Amino acid sequence: MSLKEPWEQYPAIWKNKTAFFTYLRGHLRLLWSRYPAKNSWKDSKMVKPPKGYTGRAKSLGVCHYCSESFGKSALEVDHVKQAGQCNSWETAQQFLRNLLDCNDNWVLACKPCHKIKSYSEAHELTFEQAREAKQAIEIMKLPVKQILDYCQQAGYDVTKLTNAAKRKQAVQSILRSVK
Repeated sequence: MSLKEPWEQYPAIWKNKTAFFTYLRGHLRLLWSRYPAKNSWKDSKMVKPPKGYTGRAKSLGVCHYCSESFGKSALEVDHVKQAGQCNSWETAQQFLRNLLDCNDNWVLACKPCHKIKSYSEAHELTFEQAREAKQAIEIMKLPVKQILDYCQQAGYDVTKLTNAAKRKQAVQSILRSVK
């Protein structure tokens, strides 16, 4: 009897190998979200708010990327070095080892900075380039009139911004000049 792969045995559940390993990666990430070592490490990085603090947080931590203080629930534990790929049995084993490592590979990150860092890794950008790209994406979600107003306030001739690509280019240029 030959062993079948899960996607071969259950094609109605997983169309192919990629679908199976996407499922597996997601569930391994769920394991990470509840990982006791990670939660204990995060707790160890929290401090009591200073005297005079008026916020609601019972403990605070500092984001590694923006150096701002946040309440525990607004911070995530980020892997400095990515866990890697999970697209075969061989890479799944290494992914799991990297995901659950406890060897100084973690930092606290506020949710916005964590999203920017993940975006920078996925698109091979610097953190600053990724921040700029994410800001441009958010601006481009606005109604066209608001985008044009934004560009006009920055000195652009909005009559030349006749399509989304030109507006996006203008927004990116504005964001680069704001640095």
